[in-house]
Amino acid sequence: MSAVEAAAPPPGEIPAYLPFTAQFDLTSKLNGRAYRIFLFKPLLPPPPEGYALIVTSDGNLTFPIASVVNAAYGLGGGRNAVVVGVGYTTDNPLEWGLLRRRDLTPPTPLSAIPAMPGWPEPKPEDYGGAEEFHRFLTEELRPLIAARWPIDPADQTLYGHSLGGLFTLYALLNHPTSFRGFVASSPSIWWNERAILDDVPAFAARIAAGEAQPRVLITIGATEQDPLAVVPPGFTRETAEKMIVDARMVENAAELGAQLEALKGGPSYLARYRALDEDDHTTSLATSIGRMLGFALRP
Repeated sequence: MSAVEAAAPPPGEIPAYLPFTAQFDLTSKLNGRAYRIFLFKPLLPPPPEGYALIVTSDGNLTFPIASVVNAAYGLGGGRNAVVVGVGYTTDNPLEWGLLRRRDLTPPTPLSAIPAMPGWPEPKPEDYGGAEEFHRFLTEELRPLIAARWPIDPADQTLYGHSLGGLFTLYALLNHPTSFRGFVASSPSIWWNERAILDDVPAFAARIAAGEAQPRVLITIGATEQDPLAVVPPGFTRETAEKMIVDARMVENAAELGAQLEALKGGPSYLARYRALDEDDHTTSLATSIGRMLGFALRP
């Protein structure tokens, strides 16, 4: 008997679900893309100003973690928040792994897009959609959520990990008033030869002028530049180690974090950098979501 045949489900088995959550599919009128929207409704009534709002990119992956931890925060003294995970209409990780690259990256020349083992050859149309994705979040999705639940317009946080962290930085640096909080977890600052850093001077000027006062948290797994214990499929150890050296994940995050922390702005401007002890690029995902919720929802 094969392992598959031996693993027949017991009678009555049904798919698991997350309590207090829902999902629906939404096609953007701005970019024509279909998204799967995951929702968590708080367990307690809203305060007079409305619920806080947490928006996470890569919702297929980030939403289950964020919704469970958010429920605990809401019951444990933190602000109650509606969590919205924005993902894709597929359960295949390879498919949503490809789809996310367009939404989460700023305009990028084809020559700067790295070829990855096991992934299709890069095509220009599959990258560079960060501005359209930001407009979808702020002009289409957010009003839809606010029409359903009372949402506090002054307490909304955007979270992203890896390329999602790059997108969060893009939104912060180019649209710093579009959310109150921006949390970039293990951001891919290396993308396109660190072109995202070109947006920092204009952002710094807006902070100095008091035009924007966002709350910013950048996190990184403290071991993300350590030698690999296991080489990813499709890579040789040499190519994998070179990728780690070239990406400078910890150094890039620390340098940008220090730069943002040093800016002087209005009284509500806040920037923090945190290295997550013993975490790597994978494990920092869950850790950073907990840090994000504490940063966003607790005094």
